[in-house]
Amino acid sequence: MDAHGGTRELAARLRDRLAEADETLAVAETCTGGGVGAALTAVPGASEYLDRVLVPYDYDALRTVTGINRETLDRHGAVSEAATAELARAARDLSDVTWGIANTGVAGPGGGTAETPVGTAFVAVADAAPWESGDSATAVEQYRFDGDRQAVRERIVRQSLTDLLDAIGRER
Repeated sequence: MDAHGGTRELAARLRDRLAEADETLAVAETCTGGGVGAALTAVPGASEYLDRVLVPYDYDALRTVTGINRETLDRHGAVSEAATAELARAARDLSDVTWGIANTGVAGPGGGTAETPVGTAFVAVADAAPWESGDSATAVEQYRFDGDRQAVRERIVRQSLTDLLDAIGRER
């Protein structure tokens, strides 16, 4: 259990905060394969704030569905701070929502490298400030989770919701 509670509780708190502020959300997730979207839509009322959930799983989908630059993927890889930040901004901007959130990671059991071992995850939150204010921003955090594939994916889902909830709290 994280400091904010379980996944369902996190999703309910996000629903309440976003609906109360009349703000909207788009999600782009890779290694969780729709887990963030599933957590959000498991709580009634998601249609009040959730615009879309994108699940681009490979490089071609990342490029064609979200518009992430090939150069970003070539230089940094899909599981990186740069790619995850770009993914969160793409979710936000493709949807014209208040908040975009993205995650990338290596859930295992394979796929890890010395630089990006299994359990590595990045979560990015992008907010949209009023046009021409210069205040839109993206924050990215890197995490390392232990456990099997399912445990890592569940932790990334919870961390994605937690990071969004924390970002919303900082904006108020």
